Formats: sequence, structure tokens, C-alpha cells
Amino acid sequence: MKHIKKILLALTAVAMMVVLLSTSALTAVAMMVVLLSTSAFAAGKKSKQYVYTCFGDSVSAGYGLTGYNADYGYEKFTWPTIEGSFPDIIRDAKGAKINQFAHSAYRTTDLRVLLDRSFTGDSMAGYRLPSVNNDERNIDWNRVEEYRNVVERAVRASNLVTVEIGVNDSSMPALNATETFSDSMTSALSLNIPRVIKDVTFYGALAEGEINAFRLFSENFDAIIAGIRKYNKKCKIVVIGNFNPMKDYKVPAGFGLPIGPFVDPIFANQNNYMQNQCPLRDQYTYVDMTDVKTHMNDPESPMYGADFHPTYNGHRQIAQRVLRAL
Repeated sequence: MKHIKKILLALTAVAMMVVLLSTSALTAVAMMVVLLSTSAFAAGKKSKQYVYTCFGDSVSAGYGLTGYNADYGYEKFTWPTIEGSFPDIIRDAKGAKINQFAHSAYRTTDLRVLLDRSFTGDSMAGYRLPSVNNDERNIDWNRVEEYRNVVERAVRASNLVTVEIGVNDSSMPALNATETFSDSMTSALSLNIPRVIKDVTFYGALAEGEINAFRLFSENFDAIIAGIRKYNKKCKIVVIGNFNPMKDYKVPAGFGLPIGPFVDPIFANQNNYMQNQCPLRDQYTYVDMTDVKTHMNDPESPMYGADFHPTYNGHRQIAQRVLRAL
């Protein structure tokens, strides 16, 4: 009988040990599951970095700020993000990866080429898009197609897209005409007839572009927004209004003639369209840029009267208004 009791006690002890070991094992497994789940969750969060894509012209490109390189090259798909520019400030505020597609002198026509694969631009598009052998009248369509693919991938991955475009729609054709006139004279003197013919074609596009500047702006702007939405249905799109850099500027040398009112209607029409008339108005947030500080309207700027682009203070203003809209 004593032997039976000893056996039963031994079996009970073994059973208790099994239970304790099982409980420990289960606890350990449970802890491992929790740890692995937490790690996976953390890794998942880390992989989903905030992505910001910037489309624009010289304002977004940081023209005039320290570090800006005017000769960076239009054959390059993305440009550097300049320290102190509004895209730089937004990137830092959101802890974002940035895709900087802003290029100086871009028009709505040029940007639309990148976001609308059915659009072939105009005779001036080769000035700012990749061209064949640096001949601005011949777009390199193979490179443009590569460019479009890069843009599409960037937009698809984006949480935020800013669009700042339109000021150059009227001003750049005039500048390009000056360059073309010089080229035409050189070509005529050297009897380069094919080049002269190309220049005549260019002048025809220039005349049409200037006459239909606002109509072309609205058509291109619609296509730009539609192109972004085609690639990304959920990202936040912020449209940055165009400002009049000469709003408070007066002709010097004692005349005191204000010239801001002469160009106000151009920007007012563009802004009114983006803010109130665009049929895709519900697809983006419009941010007004009235009174942004530029070298033309900021008497405290050491470059006062010499440049139309925002100062560092102006870029901070733009960034703050965009971040408030988010």
C-alpha cells in the first residue's frame, strides 16, 4: 500500500511538472507571437514613408536661393531640392521622401506632356523637355516616355502632390522668341535653310500661344489635375496660386509709376480659374499666395527690384500656407 502511495505521489509530481512546463511553453509562445506581431507592425509602419511629389516652375525649384544651379540641365528628370525652398520646408515638416520635378521656366504645356501621354505639346516644348542633340525644336520622345514612366511611379506612390504652375505661360514664349530671333539671324547668314524653316514654324506656334494663352492654360491645367488623379485616386493635391511679384513695385529713377496693376489681370484670371472655375475643383485644395514676399516687392531684400522670385521669407510663407491646408 505504501508503494502504491509513493507511485501515486510520483505520478502527481510528474503531472504537475508537465502542467508547469506546458504553461511556461505556452506563455513563451504567446510572448513570441506578441513580439513578432509588434515587430511586424513597426516594420509595416516604417515601410510606409510619407511621399511628397512636387510639380512646378522656378519658384518650386528654388531659383535665387543659395545652392540653386541655373545650368542643372533640362534633360534630367528630377532636380535638387534647394535648402530653404518651400518644398524643402514641407519635406522636413512631414518627414517625407520628396520627388522634385519642378524645373525652371516650365509652362503648363510642358508639365502636361509629362502627365498626359496623348499630348504632344507645342513647338516650344523642346526648350524645357529632353531634346535631340540639344536642338530645342526636336523633342526626344524616347526620353520623354522614360520621363513619363518616372513621373507615373512617383505620383502612384505619393501621399501629397503640390502643383505650382502657370506664370511662364505668357512670359516664356516671349523669351523664347528673343532666342529664336537670334538663331534665325545666324541661320539666315549661314544659309541654314532647314533651321530658318523650323524657326518660322516656331513663330507661328508663338503667335498662337500668346493669343490663346488663357484658353491653353485652362485646358492644360485640367489635364494636369486629371493626370495626377488617374495615377493616384487618394493622394492630397494642393494647388498653389500664382502671385503677382510686382504688386508693390514702382518704376525707379524718380517716376514712381506702379506697374503691378498692368499684370494683375493675368494672375487674377489664372487664380480665379483654379480656385473657382476648374471642373475638377473638388479634386484638390487651392492655396492663395497673395502678398508672398519676393525680391520685387520686399524693400528689405538686398536684391530689391532685381528678381521676381520669392525670398527665403516668401518660401516660408508658401510652406506655412500649404501645411495649414494639410
